[in-house]
Amino acid sequence: MVRSSVTLLVGALPKAPAQNSATRPRRRDIQGLRAVCMMQVLAYHAWRVGSPVGVDAFIMISAYLMTGSFVRRTEAGRMPFFAERWANTFKRLLPPLVVTVLATLGASALILPQTRWDELITQGVASVTYWQNWRLAVVSADYFAANRGVASPLQHLWSMSMQGQVFLAWPLLMTCCVLLAGALHVRPRRIVAGAFAVLAAASLWWLLASAPDDPTVYFDTRARLWEFALGSAIAAAAPWIRPRGNLARVLSLAGFMVLVVYCVEPIGHYPGPMAAAPMLAVSAILLAEVPPVPGSVQRLLSWRPLAALGDMSYCVYLIHWPVFVLTMSVLRRTQLGTGRALGAIALSLVLAWLMRRYVDRPAQDRPTGDRLAVRKGLIVAVALALGLGPLYGTRAVLDNRRAVERATVMDASGDPRFPGPTALSTAEPVDYTTSPIPGPLTLHDDWVPSFPEACPSDHDALLAGTKTNCAVLPGADADSPRVVVVGDSHAQQTIVPLAAELASRHGWQVTEYLTGSCAFGIWDAYRASCVQRNEAVLDLLTDDPPDIVMLQSTETMQDHSDEIQRPGVQAAIEYLTSLGVTVVGVRDNPRSADDLYECSNRRPADTVAGGCSFSQRQYLAEFDPAEEFTSIPGFIEIDPTDLYCYEDECYTIIGNVYVYMDNNHITGTYSRAMAPELADRVDAFLQPA
Repeated sequence: MVRSSVTLLVGALPKAPAQNSATRPRRRDIQGLRAVCMMQVLAYHAWRVGSPVGVDAFIMISAYLMTGSFVRRTEAGRMPFFAERWANTFKRLLPPLVVTVLATLGASALILPQTRWDELITQGVASVTYWQNWRLAVVSADYFAANRGVASPLQHLWSMSMQGQVFLAWPLLMTCCVLLAGALHVRPRRIVAGAFAVLAAASLWWLLASAPDDPTVYFDTRARLWEFALGSAIAAAAPWIRPRGNLARVLSLAGFMVLVVYCVEPIGHYPGPMAAAPMLAVSAILLAEVPPVPGSVQRLLSWRPLAALGDMSYCVYLIHWPVFVLTMSVLRRTQLGTGRALGAIALSLVLAWLMRRYVDRPAQDRPTGDRLAVRKGLIVAVALALGLGPLYGTRAVLDNRRAVERATVMDASGDPRFPGPTALSTAEPVDYTTSPIPGPLTLHDDWVPSFPEACPSDHDALLAGTKTNCAVLPGADADSPRVVVVGDSHAQQTIVPLAAELASRHGWQVTEYLTGSCAFGIWDAYRASCVQRNEAVLDLLTDDPPDIVMLQSTETMQDHSDEIQRPGVQAAIEYLTSLGVTVVGVRDNPRSADDLYECSNRRPADTVAGGCSFSQRQYLAEFDPAEEFTSIPGFIEIDPTDLYCYEDECYTIIGNVYVYMDNNHITGTYSRAMAPELADRVDAFLQPA
């Protein structure tokens, strides 16, 4: 019904002279332009050359061609139903995408640690169903991170997801433009040009005025919608703004020069309005429909090798990033040198040629004709089934394994197979043939959970905007001694289980104020929101002093022994103890630039202490830097170093329990195993009082 109505309306619209799309000459210069953009993407991802404009240029080209084709067909009375447009588009795009995702995940299973498998499956589903950019925004991936070796091998598919979303929305929007044109009795081209110009302006305004100021904006479709809309508006307005003859050649040459400058020089912030310059440069080349005479940009871009690379640019883009990332993972490098990068590019081109030959070209060429929407839709459905079936099947297998790992962790307390740090002080034999805990699929669940009750509402008001987790563990009664834990994620992982153990012994009430990357101290050099959190908590402690405050007293450095006192912690200790509060400081644990859990996966323990080992002197100061604070009456310093390190060596698996969950955080499982010993040490100090 909708299709019939639109078809009748298109037939009644004012006609304009239009060249038959079937007889339109193929513009090889556009394929050459795609090749230039692809070379920029390869150079940027391999060596950080230039500005990341290659993807933006692809966006412009796709929107320009799609909208131009739609408007020409409409003016010729042959506008396709939007469902047909969807089928025709995705039957070409999905097969190579599905093959890339499945091949990448298969290679990742052989190369990457199991801790990353679960997220990669989620990203695989997101990539095949075109919401990978939003998934990356959720996990806060940093596109500009220097260490590409730890990036997701599917991270580059954010742009494919954006295009997929636009390819779903654009036919609907253009159909609405046709309906509006019919109601107003004007040519659809005018409505399309005006509508997309307004959309481009609105998206750009949002980017400038309302977009979040963090890495997630890079993956936000709204931040690049103006680029798609600008390409569509220019395509619709092409008959009125297209330069002719020598003017077209001069403008396209100028546009090409601007594009080359952006390809080799880092200019501007992305996404951002600076992208308008290369976008307009690309538009100047697209609008110049002139013969490729010698010396012209069109002749250069029509060079057969460039056009051939442009023909397989989609496949090159799909394949190159997984090749780069997995190669760096195998070599354990953060970036590739010139020789290895050239080798990775060569491998990407070979694999892309095979993809183009056996997957992409058949998907483009068959079936043909305008009346095969059902068959094209069937290809889309089959591609989705072939892509999602293995992904969801693998997810089911991983879910079953995760359930087993989770049950093992929950039952670990008292299990002789997992003694944790107590194995360092006992001579009892232990069978370490069982895999250490927590397993790789439950590792990210091993953060120490919040206490069960929420803080009073007035606390939340004081802490608003600081991203502070405020929660309470109730005491035995209303008069129970009160304990406060304040600090960052290290306090969460190390001190909260200790406080909970003490609370279970003595019936104390414990309140936690935890903010990521925000230690507690009286010092104005912390970040703005951290200063706000610290001041708010200090006001609460001043107005109603608790019996005990527990905090991190030192801060370690990655792979270095320059351990320091937490900034501002001395002033905080002196102030709180002057109020009659007992302050318990806990020394920090070692930190590394490498992932200590993944290192342990490569070298599992078969002794009391194993996994990776490193020198205590290299990672920790010879003496606890906070030891000098013990001269302050009311301060207690707890040093758990002997529970991480044994005979001057630190280990990543102790007593069949993984010590670290990443490069610097203790696992919740190991922290809970340490808690009784640390609580004994705190009690030893408190008992005389």
